[in-house]
Amino acid sequence: MKNNIELSIIMPALNEEKTVGICVKKAKKVIQKLNIKGEVIVSDNGSSDTTVDEALKNGALVVKENKKGYGNTLRKAFRKAQGKYIIMADSDDTYDFMESTKFYTKLKNGYDLVMGDRYKNGKILKGATPISHRIGAPILTKILSLFYHIKISDAHCGFRGITREAYQKLHMQTEGMEFASEMIVKAGQAKLKVTEVPITLSTRVEGSEAKLNTIKDGWRHLTFLLTQGTNYLFIYPGLFLFLIGALIFILLSPGSFTIFGRTLHYHVLYIASMLTIIGYNILIFGILTKQYSLNEKLAVSDRLTLFVKSLTMNKILVYGIVLFILSILLFIYSFIIWAQNNYGPLLNSGHIILGITLFILSIDTVFAGFFSKVIELKK
Repeated sequence: MKNNIELSIIMPALNEEKTVGICVKKAKKVIQKLNIKGEVIVSDNGSSDTTVDEALKNGALVVKENKKGYGNTLRKAFRKAQGKYIIMADSDDTYDFMESTKFYTKLKNGYDLVMGDRYKNGKILKGATPISHRIGAPILTKILSLFYHIKISDAHCGFRGITREAYQKLHMQTEGMEFASEMIVKAGQAKLKVTEVPITLSTRVEGSEAKLNTIKDGWRHLTFLLTQGTNYLFIYPGLFLFLIGALIFILLSPGSFTIFGRTLHYHVLYIASMLTIIGYNILIFGILTKQYSLNEKLAVSDRLTLFVKSLTMNKILVYGIVLFILSILLFIYSFIIWAQNNYGPLLNSGHIILGITLFILSIDTVFAGFFSKVIELKK
């Protein structure tokens, strides 16, 4: 490791002149207590007060990130960090850097990522966090656990440690507060060895302003989780709707079918067409989103990856052309039936509805094929 640095302690900062010096002192004490070679890095995100001076005065290495955002600030610090192990926490003194020894011990024992736990086994002091955060953070953690099968109690705790090697595998991309979610999601996808340690969250010092916007940043976390959970947001719902619509088409292929004592006729095919088209479009969005995420290294491989990677523009266009031909054949068949009926009213227009449905799906598929080529060109 460059300069043989064992531990890097990094902290993002934006107008934290009242606390950054305290945090740097505690971080340096931890390094001294562990008797290892370490460094303390403050990543400043455009402070207009004396934050930088305070950090330098207390012995920190300061890097500056002009592009606004929690994620941008931390990624700059991670790029600068030289330690084998890296511990991060905010510079507002709500997290006690003296607890960094817990993270270091777990990392030394073979864990790739160590999360701070404020909720299950840790402690939140009175007034340390608003009620909205106490409700919102656990909900987002539950969503993350459901989508990505990660058993963790506090996915949005900003106090965490990670090995340098593990961090480099994650290819972090996000710029804002959703950086916290991205790290956990990608850690789960990369099968990193993850654990938690209990920590205490303290109140902010008087005059220090919180940078987290409950609604805005909560929404950013949620949209990140949903858009990265491609299977849950697109694939599974789309497949469900598509199959329901297709099943109705199949059941009504004889002209009618009876369910719960009720006989349904071709009129129900309008609903089937709607479900099929909506489901198919959601599936297309899911496949294209997954292609983009894989190309941009926003996600790692899963069970659908091989299928998605096999869908080149030419293959998708072939599928679209096949659907188009089937729709034209149905239109021709419908015209023949209409002609045989002396161009009068058709008592059963199911084949026309199916033809229109397939025609719409064919157009969707062809344009999806061209769009997949655009995504491929970004590699």
